[in-house]
Amino acid sequence: MKTWVLIALIAGVIALLLGIITQLAGGAIIISAAAWNDFAQTLILLAIGLGVLDYFNKK
Repeated sequence: MKTWVLIALIAGVIALLLGIITQLAGGAIIISAAAWNDFAQTLILLAIGLGVLDYFNKK
């Protein structure tokens, strides 16, 4: 389960960086900057949820 948390967190950070780069570039890189930031938020929330699930499953 830790690997899924790590994968979701790394993907969220990458999406956040792409959102920042897209905002600075001024044009869309595949999708708009707001969409990248929303996707990053979703992935980081998923990582938090998986981490909490893993914590409670080990108790």
